[in-house]
Amino acid sequence: MFLAVDKPGWISSFGVIKVLKKFYIWQKIWHSGTLDPMATGLMILAIWKDTKNLTQLIWLDKSYAATIDFSKMSDTWDMEYRETMIDYKCEVVNWNEWILINEDFVKAPTLEQIKDTLKSLIPTFNLPIPAFSAKKKEWKRSYHLARKGLQDIDYKDMKIYWFDILKYNFPVLELSLDVGSGTYIRSIAYRLGQQFWLGWILTGLRRTKIADWEIDQMRMQWIENSQIKFCEISIW
Repeated sequence: MFLAVDKPGWISSFGVIKVLKKFYIWQKIWHSGTLDPMATGLMILAIWKDTKNLTQLIWLDKSYAATIDFSKMSDTWDMEYRETMIDYKCEVVNWNEWILINEDFVKAPTLEQIKDTLKSLIPTFNLPIPAFSAKKKEWKRSYHLARKGLQDIDYKDMKIYWFDILKYNFPVLELSLDVGSGTYIRSIAYRLGQQFWLGWILTGLRRTKIADWEIDQMRMQWIENSQIKFCEISIW
C-alpha cells in the first residue's frame, strides 16, 4: 500500500511515520524522501512489502511553493535555526533604488534582476548543499556534523526546470518552482542572496507535487487526533 500524506509544519518526516504507525500497527512504514521539519506538503510513503518499491520514487521531479526573506540569515538557511538567526534592520529608501540594511546602503534587486538570476540557474546549476541537511557524508547525516562544527559547504549540480514569481515585495519573495530530485530550495535562496549581497532565508516551503501526484487534486482524509491528512494511492 502507498499513502500520500499532507505533512504539517514543524514535524519531521520520521514524526509522520510515528503517527501512521499508530494506525498500521506492526507494519513497516517508510517514505520516498524526507521533507524538512519546517516544510509542509506532499510525502509519499509505503507500507509493508511495498517499501521495497520506494526506490523508483526517490528520483522523481518535485514542485514547491517557497517564500524567501532577504532581510534575514540563519545557520540552517531557514527558520529552523540551530544557534544563530540574524534579523537585519531593513528599510527601503527610494523603492527600486536603494535599501538601508543596518547602516549600509545596498542596491535593491528589481523584479527583472531576480528573474534573470533564476533563469541563469536553468536547467542545471552548481549550488551549495546546506550544511544542515539529511545528506550523508562520511556515513553520517550532514546535520550531525554541522552541529559539531565539522561540516564544510559542498556543492552539487541541481536541476531547476521552471519558476514563476508569485509576489515580490522587498524583502519578501514568493515563488513556485519545478525542480529535479535532490535540489535544495534553500540553495536557490542562498544563490539569490549572494547575488545581490543580501541576506537569504527560507521562511516558508510547501511541496505541492511529486511527478504526476498533485496535492491539491487529492482527496485527503484526516488522521484522528492529528494534523496530518492522507489518502491511499497507486504508483502503477
